[in-house]
Amino acid sequence: MPSKLLRLILYIRVSTAREDMISPELQEHTGRKYAADIGAAIIDVIYDLDLDGHDFAKRKIGAIIARVASDEADGVLVYRYDRFGRNTELSLTNIRMLEGIGGVAKSATEHFDTKTAAGRLARTNMLGIAEFQRDIIGENWMSTHANRLRNGLPHHGAPRFGYWYCDTCPMPKPRSPRGVRREHKKRETCEKCKSGIQIPRPRYGPALAYAYSEFSDGKPLTRVAHELTLDGLRTYGGHIITDKSLLAAMDTGFGAGYLRVTPGAQSWADELPESAVDGIGIAKIDRFVWIPGAHRQVIESEDVWEGYLERRRAGTRIASHKTRAKYPASGLVFCIDCGDKQGKAMRAGSSRGARGSKYLTWRCGNIDTGQCNHSNASREAVDSVILKWLLEWAKDDGTARAVAEAAVSAEKQQPDDSAHWSAEITRLKTLKKNLVRMRAAEEIDQQEFIEQRDEYAAEIAAAEAKLKRSKSYRVPTIPKREIFQGLMTEWPHLDDDTKRAALRKVIWRITASRGEFHDEGRYKIIPMWERPILEVEAS
Repeated sequence: MPSKLLRLILYIRVSTAREDMISPELQEHTGRKYAADIGAAIIDVIYDLDLDGHDFAKRKIGAIIARVASDEADGVLVYRYDRFGRNTELSLTNIRMLEGIGGVAKSATEHFDTKTAAGRLARTNMLGIAEFQRDIIGENWMSTHANRLRNGLPHHGAPRFGYWYCDTCPMPKPRSPRGVRREHKKRETCEKCKSGIQIPRPRYGPALAYAYSEFSDGKPLTRVAHELTLDGLRTYGGHIITDKSLLAAMDTGFGAGYLRVTPGAQSWADELPESAVDGIGIAKIDRFVWIPGAHRQVIESEDVWEGYLERRRAGTRIASHKTRAKYPASGLVFCIDCGDKQGKAMRAGSSRGARGSKYLTWRCGNIDTGQCNHSNASREAVDSVILKWLLEWAKDDGTARAVAEAAVSAEKQQPDDSAHWSAEITRLKTLKKNLVRMRAAEEIDQQEFIEQRDEYAAEIAAAEAKLKRSKSYRVPTIPKREIFQGLMTEWPHLDDDTKRAALRKVIWRITASRGEFHDEGRYKIIPMWERPILEVEAS
């Protein structure tokens, strides 16, 4: 009886275009030749061009293993075993996942008999050697960082907001990451660009200086960001400028003529500046020091920079205290029609009618940035919806409660996924650390490194939030009708702060959709027992 034909998926990855890269053509030719030599069939060829190894682990390996698990293929063929990941641990993890479901992992250039202990040892050793070579390159890359700091240059050469490379190379419009790589190749022949000393960019340099000055004088940064947006400015990636994106640019101190490093980096040792790996946050302002850079500052004086730091530090050290709510629905009303997936919190305000009449409103926070054209929500209508909702529950004959209890009972069947999120956090942190090695090996350019670093940071934060939520989540209870009846009895005598505290016990959110100002149908109350399971409230 003839043996079964081995069906393989050929995976080809090229991280970046370098002289010593293994071309996709060579990888495919070698893979097909090897498959023919062992009598196997290539049923599909999967390419990852200009992508790094973590993309395979995150986006490709799951789909490939699923295809093997569904008996669409028998295994995966690569040019070298290190194509399975960017370090020994990840490569072995992916290989074991594949072999654990009965699939085979084949290398076209490394022929080990992995059915034996000696063969598996040889494969592991080969992966370890590849990782060692990348670690050596990584150490050299960190030394390069130290050399850049000695010369007054930032740890990477990507353009800083407000600056550009020189006064002769064209300044592009906001563009895609691929556009960045194309322009980088054009600048390789420019001697001014090669110096690495960036110069203030027209319009953007003065805009950065204006942001520093206005923030130091006490103006809200959201208002400054809105002014820059109305002036036609965007981030270099083409996005709307927000207070967060401005803070990210201003906290570096680059516009003040400085470079931001960790204290340990002052010795210019091999330690990688933390700013190269982790983005700064509001609570991290005192974890860094600023040293003079070779570039020119855009701010008018050192007093502006000192004023900026003073206000930033004051903002992170204000003692927390309870603020009395001015309105019953404070912090509960959210706009859901402005494009914000999570819903944007609305704040109290007022507007004037055509004849001078005053309307009390709830106003979407995205209006300030120009991202929301939502009409204001009526504060009077929201209060009316709340009161009617409370009355309905106070008069409920048990029907509504039975429906809600059935939904809560279904939630109790949800499995505990804390172990999943713990494993996911470990995986993401490993990939994030590995990102530095990939940049050191020049397998991704600096712009990709920054984008993927920020992407990982966001994914880790989201996973940690979901882990916290899964550990702290308790199936909500539905208050008895007597609670609502007692609340309605006391409602006319309660102040707004007490009303708000009571509503927070039973209402998660009040969503406002687009519609007529006084139309109560625009508003939907989501009670606490209908709150999404994975939604994490701010601590």
